[in-house]
Formats: sequence, C-alpha cells, structure tokens
Amino acid sequence: MVPSLWPELILIAFVGCGWLPPDSPPKRPEPIDADLAQLVHVWKIEDHVFATHTEMSESDAGALHGRTVAIEPAGYTSPWHGSCDDAGRQRRARMFADVAGELDVPAIGRAAATKFGLTDALVEYRLGCNGSSRIPPLTIYIAGTSAMTCFGGVCYLLRR
Repeated sequence: MVPSLWPELILIAFVGCGWLPPDSPPKRPEPIDADLAQLVHVWKIEDHVFATHTEMSESDAGALHGRTVAIEPAGYTSPWHGSCDDAGRQRRARMFADVAGELDVPAIGRAAATKFGLTDALVEYRLGCNGSSRIPPLTIYIAGTSAMTCFGGVCYLLRR
C-alpha cells in the first residue's frame, strides 16, 4: 500500500507560499456624511401644490413635471435657479405644519403634500451659491424619499 502524501503536499504548499507579501489590511470605507446622503440626489418633479398667492397657472406649473433638481456634494441645478458649482448649505429640522403655514399653502395643498410623503419630520436645507448674488438660494424640505421646493408661489413635490 502506498502511503498518503497529502499531509506533506499541504505542508509544502504552506511553506512554499511564505515568499508572498502579507495581505494589506482592508481599507476602511469613507465615512458617509448623513446630510449628503439625504440631500445629494437627482430629485424629479412629480407634482405640485399652490400657495394661496401665486400668479402661475396650473398648466405652467404642470409643465415642469418630469424636470429635475440635481443636488451634488458641491452644488446644485434647478429649473428656476440655473446651476451653482460652489454652494454652501444650512440644515435645520422643521415641522411640515410650520413650513406650510409660512409658505401659505392652503389645506387642500397640505393634504396633497402629506399624501405625497411629506411628514412633520422634515429637514430643511438652504443652499446658497457662494460668491454669486445673482443666483437665489434653493430651499428644499426633505422627508425620506420625498421632498418639496417652492418657487413663485408653487411648491413642487419631488421624489428621488
């Protein structure tokens, strides 16, 4: 009977690989900024609600459905503001009822926005274009995957 050579072959394989460089430690993933994770997306306009005082027509507001508000780590682009490549941001927690009151959104608009997914746990981001006074700030209110931004008396409901 032939003796088994498997233990010797395994030992030779382990010893023979000793010339290989050691494995490098795994790289740690970059920490994710929670603000950026929530904010940075291409938001699509899916619907709108009117504030009490607006001069925009239903067809004009509806014409923007399907357009996007793109927010990147350093800047933003919107149909109303154009592009800003260097934006600063401020963040604060808000209640939807307070925001709707400030924007003068009537009860029917509030109900539609709530049904869309805006809750009382909103996060408001105010993005200002650094070094440019010609581009107005963009304010966006976010609740999970739903958001709202307003311009000209119309609040556009966004989804990522």
